[in-house]
Amino acid sequence: MKTLTENSVTLTATQEDYLEVVLRLSEDAPDGAVRVTDIANELRTKLPTVTRTVRRMTEMGLLEHAHRQRVALSESGRKMARDIRHRHTDLVAFFTDVLGIDQPDAEQDACKIEHGISPLTAQRLHEFLEYFQKLSEDDQHRITAFQTDSNQPREQQFKNLLQSRIRGWRG
Repeated sequence: MKTLTENSVTLTATQEDYLEVVLRLSEDAPDGAVRVTDIANELRTKLPTVTRTVRRMTEMGLLEHAHRQRVALSESGRKMARDIRHRHTDLVAFFTDVLGIDQPDAEQDACKIEHGISPLTAQRLHEFLEYFQKLSEDDQHRITAFQTDSNQPREQQFKNLLQSRIRGWRG
């Protein structure tokens, strides 16, 4: 799946994951240095695949990398990585705070969805979360009250789905 990001640069979900991982690793490293092997370990990907992807993203101007040197985000790559992380964080917050999804599931779902939402949807989600946080506890509870019904067995939770879909959307 391809997604459009800043300046009409077309990135795949995998390339967006690379930006996000390089950002996180560079922030976590004491010297800010990221090695190709660090990226491979984080993404559970083989070194040749990471090397090819890093080379391509360097040609696109998103990463800075010389042969056998550290990997760094370019200025535009850093901005895109922060935008991707922001979408991810907002999705996780929506899933946990509003929908009542547990953290591990919310993280996993956010990783899948963050690449497919439009900038407008991401912005509206962010605005909703800001609005939601400003509400009183009572008003927040009115929005999240449906969660109390979610403690039922799965068969009863998905009362509006066909029986074949109860195991999940692709079940």
